[in-house]
Amino acid sequence: MVDFNDPDLDDPDLDFDGYIETDSDEDSCVDYSNSITSPKLGVKDGLNAFPGYQLKAKASQAPPDCFKPEIKENMQIGAIIMEHSLPFLPAKSLCRFKTVSRGWNQYISTPFFSHRQANCFRDISGFFCQVPGYNPFLISIDSLAFGIPSPSLSFLPESVTIRSACNGLLCCQGQDGNDAYYICNPVSEQYEVLPKPNLYHGPESVVALVFEPAIYNFAANFELVCAIPMIGQPVVCFEIYSSRSRMWRMVDTLCCELEGLKLCADGFYMKGICYWETVSGAVLAFDLKNEEYGIFLLPSNSGPQGVLTVMHGELCYILPHQQESQWMIDIYGDVTMTLKQRIYCHLGNFLYDTMELLQALPFGSDDLLMLYNGTRLIAYHVKEQKATSISELSSDKFVRFVPYVNSLVQVDRHPWLSGMLRQMSIEESNCRL
Repeated sequence: MVDFNDPDLDDPDLDFDGYIETDSDEDSCVDYSNSITSPKLGVKDGLNAFPGYQLKAKASQAPPDCFKPEIKENMQIGAIIMEHSLPFLPAKSLCRFKTVSRGWNQYISTPFFSHRQANCFRDISGFFCQVPGYNPFLISIDSLAFGIPSPSLSFLPESVTIRSACNGLLCCQGQDGNDAYYICNPVSEQYEVLPKPNLYHGPESVVALVFEPAIYNFAANFELVCAIPMIGQPVVCFEIYSSRSRMWRMVDTLCCELEGLKLCADGFYMKGICYWETVSGAVLAFDLKNEEYGIFLLPSNSGPQGVLTVMHGELCYILPHQQESQWMIDIYGDVTMTLKQRIYCHLGNFLYDTMELLQALPFGSDDLLMLYNGTRLIAYHVKEQKATSISELSSDKFVRFVPYVNSLVQVDRHPWLSGMLRQMSIEESNCRL
């Protein structure tokens, strides 16, 4: 059972001191403009079905050839493991492997290895969870393999709200009144505080963090895309922060369609597109490359128990529902949201009351689905038709679940800049009082 009153749910067995050696003098002049690609979204009056939008490519592709060194005949087994196995392991496992030898410690601690691991390992490792009024915490799918030193994010300078995550990076927002955005890696405890946006990001604003590991993206460049409903106007505008320019920028595109104006919660990024669900049962999508938006409908029976996520490398909607005493999970795919698969669940004793709600979580693999029944996190193994308990989590309030990847990606090449921006934000707020 998770104790929400525990101010810090840190893992004392994890020591990440000196985990990553940051090269502050390293700066790249490579043009990263082509590191993110996306298909064309057609914008029409009313709802549209994203003409020409293809969803057949796999989200997790094989690593590029530059990360596949040839095996030489005279290489020892230890060197082969270092070159071919370690980059595919999660951060917590790599922390243990640093104790194998001084050579392994030095190798795993290099920025280049961190870059390789961020490219090679992209599996969902668990969920950052948060109940309103409490600190965030991490629920790991496998506590032996995945973990971080400070699940409550106590290394940040203030209490935060979890907003979004992408490929190992986490976006949080401060609770001290300045509403500062933080981009961090919970493994290395590196973070960057973003400058104050140009627009007012009120409580109805939603965000999506964009980070695409790429061969030449050594600086771990990211974007934070914010969809902002304008106060008193039937318009949603978009503002984007880029780590390359370290500036916010307003987008010319405006969404004026009624189906996309009332947004439910923060969204996610996949293959060049940011997605947010709306209260009207639709999805607002934003093409990051072409800076255009589109809207498509969710299944007619969608609701709070369903979730829009990525499964088998494609966009899908996972919806648990019950017919008489039988629970089943429907999986809809493509932007047309057609029914692709129906899974009949054998949940055993995990649902004591037939009136209990079963909520799907943003996680999908070939054989594993993650569910929440209000008291515990459940992993359902599709092939074995078996349910196992991951963690007890009982709350009478809304619980936010953000999927997380246990990655070594590096953040913040200039820590002094983050501190200066935070101080400027605090001084500006004090001047207004």
